[in-house]
Amino acid sequence: MDFQMLRRQGLSIRKIAALRGVSRNAVRRALRSPMPPTDKRRRAQGTKLEPFHSQIAAWLNDPVKSQWTGARMLDELQERGYEGGRTVLNDYLRALRPKPAAMAEARFHVKPGQQTQIDWADMGAVPLDGVMTKVYAFVAILAWSRTLFVRFTTDMRLLTWLDCHRRAFEFFGGVPHEVLIDNLKTGVESRADGTIRWHPAYAALAVGCGFVPMAHFPMRPKTKGRVERIVRFARERFFVGRELTNLASFNLEAVEWLDKRANRRVHRMTATRPCDRLAVERAALMPLVDYDVVLEETRVADAYALVSCDGVRYSVPPIHARKPLIMQRRPDGLSFVVDGSVVRRHPYAKRGIRLVQAPEDLPPKPQPRHERFVQLGDRVAENFGDLGRRYATEIERRAPHAPLALLREVLERETEFGQPIVAAVIESLLQFNVIRLGMLSRMCHRFAVVPNCSHLPNQRMPEIEVEKRQLSVYDDAAA
Repeated sequence: MDFQMLRRQGLSIRKIAALRGVSRNAVRRALRSPMPPTDKRRRAQGTKLEPFHSQIAAWLNDPVKSQWTGARMLDELQERGYEGGRTVLNDYLRALRPKPAAMAEARFHVKPGQQTQIDWADMGAVPLDGVMTKVYAFVAILAWSRTLFVRFTTDMRLLTWLDCHRRAFEFFGGVPHEVLIDNLKTGVESRADGTIRWHPAYAALAVGCGFVPMAHFPMRPKTKGRVERIVRFARERFFVGRELTNLASFNLEAVEWLDKRANRRVHRMTATRPCDRLAVERAALMPLVDYDVVLEETRVADAYALVSCDGVRYSVPPIHARKPLIMQRRPDGLSFVVDGSVVRRHPYAKRGIRLVQAPEDLPPKPQPRHERFVQLGDRVAENFGDLGRRYATEIERRAPHAPLALLREVLERETEFGQPIVAAVIESLLQFNVIRLGMLSRMCHRFAVVPNCSHLPNQRMPEIEVEKRQLSVYDDAAA
């Protein structure tokens, strides 16, 4: 970097610093120095540490004090009068202390059908159905034959975890004797006191399929190194650069890639193709088990006969509203069970849908207002003839805000006061062009002297026993 040349061309220090990407102080130091800059900072050697070299050598020769860290030695030296910095001491110790020799690791060998190693991989966010969605890869590999299985999902929930196990066993053609996983919560609930407590659903899968679950030590992924390496292989050789439009079709492409490419390549360690070794290992695998992957929860349907699941409401028959039932989650959908019988099945809702309701679970549709008005109008016309038809027509024309209430008022007053009085009131209302709710009732009460109570239920007066006395006892008091 020729700072002197740029300065002679008339550029300012600020401009030179911006052009060369260095600080202004670096430009000033370069202009003052006769030698070109070397991009390395020249530090003075630790002269303050020299009086303590013998003390540090004595500590390093001691079998106990040689294990002290640089921070511990700094504390001890400061108590003895050291005024230097920590970096000088650490650099000096790094040059004196020998680096520990890297220990060779023993390779882990397995027998055919003995173990499968399983792991999750985060593939990042990709556009799926027009929405940026995180995609995960479930990766499983047979430890002996190195046969690979990959399935892509949009979550790592318990149901997906169990279903991917079942699909991997089907792909391999059998169940291995051991399944090695890491310490994710869908598999290992706790490792307190060195004892692994498995998730109940995962333990049920292990018992149902017949394999022995195993979990490696925390923070030691080398235990399942075969699957750790294959995660990068699946990402680089298949996922990156491939368009993902539909998850189901993408998984079909993954299976085709496994059969044609991944499991037909010559493996670097075994020097054979995994598909050829799989034919040998398949004979050592345990037979497949028809295991039903299902999770059950107790729920209560709301007043609308709907049950909420993952933010989506699913319908059940109306007779089960406000009643408890069992919701069964399966990879392909939901089932609702009452008294041991399935009352409704639903596939999982698509993205963006918040209500899934079967047509037979819908409440009856209310009758349209116009149809109800026509029915009531026909009844009024049937009871009052042309007079009733004219009144219904005027109601529809003059009072569209409350036509049903006006027609019901006619039928109710007819039952209470009789047809002649109501007909006279309707004729009077039509004559004076008055169509108003409540007017017919007020005029019926005004015109009718005694209402007709025949529509009321027969009620008998209560029988009350009254003491019978002779009235002669009051004669003396009157006198």
